[in-house]
This record gives sequence, structure tokens and C-alpha cells, in this order.
Amino acid sequence: MGLITLIQAKPYLDVIHDEDDDKLQLLLDAAEDEACQFLGRESLSILVVEATGKLPPSVTMGVMILLQANYQAAPDDVPKLRLAAEIKLTPYRIGWGI
Repeated sequence: MGLITLIQAKPYLDVIHDEDDDKLQLLLDAAEDEACQFLGRESLSILVVEATGKLPPSVTMGVMILLQANYQAAPDDVPKLRLAAEIKLTPYRIGWGI
């Protein structure tokens, strides 16, 4: 299980039913994994703010946008959403390969 829960993700997606919970959990886990790969990190847990016990809001939003791209976006909107997620995540990226 990741750092972002379905309880957090479902309101963002305006999902009010439980029928897609298994699918949403898989997509949420995949979005967190994709964020880790983009950031060059093995886990997002290193980014948890000690004072709050939560991820920085921009990292959470980046993961949510990736989730939205996979769950409910029109095909033409997916690249735009991925770019938006990358913009949110970029300040936390390491290992740029430069």
C-alpha cells in the first residue's frame, strides 16, 4: 500500500461508489510507482514531511494527476495531464543524468 490512500484519491476523482476500488487501488499504486521512477527514487516515503507525516502537497497532487490520467482522462488529455504531473514533481527529482 502506498502513501496516498483511496480515501484521499476518490474525492479528487469525484468517485462516490466502491465498485472500482480494486481498479483504483491498482492505478493509484501504479501512479505512485510512476512518480518514483520520474523522481529517480525508490520510494516516496523519503519525501514525507516529518512535522506533518504527509507528502508535500505538490507531490500528492502530482500522483493524483497521474492517477486521473489513467482512470478518467480522454486520450487527448493524457499527455497534458502527464506534463502537469511532471511540473508538480520536478522540484523533488534527483539523478537528472546531467
